[in-house]
Amino acid sequence: MLRCQCGRNFGSRANSNANCPRCNKKTSLTTIKSFSSSSELRDAVSKANVPDEIINELSSRLASYEKSERSNEGFTSDDINKILSLAKLPDDSITLSSLNESMIKLNIKKMSAERLIEILETSSMVLRNSNTSWSVLQ
Repeated sequence: MLRCQCGRNFGSRANSNANCPRCNKKTSLTTIKSFSSSSELRDAVSKANVPDEIINELSSRLASYEKSERSNEGFTSDDINKILSLAKLPDDSITLSSLNESMIKLNIKKMSAERLIEILETSSMVLRNSNTSWSVLQ
């Protein structure tokens, strides 16, 4: 997990040339902690970017939401990683169209691309760039 001087926390692969998703700087980054799994990193980044006043409430809501989503949707982290790796565009972003195409290629019909992007945003796996584009935070 990296922290920018602007106050934003975000995840990045080790030894990568990361830029802050908020201010796009890469010179003012500090490594806060390393994680062995993307889900641990995701949770830590989510908690680090939430005001202290609401972190407990948000943590409990996210935990119950993730549990119900995983049981209802039947997606595994491997499914999501496969979808994202196929959906990534050359600039490492994804779109609803690229998600939909990768889900078709993988013959995954459990949900729509729109629903998947909602889950990815909620779990801080992607960051919205615009109305049609998201950056993958893994």
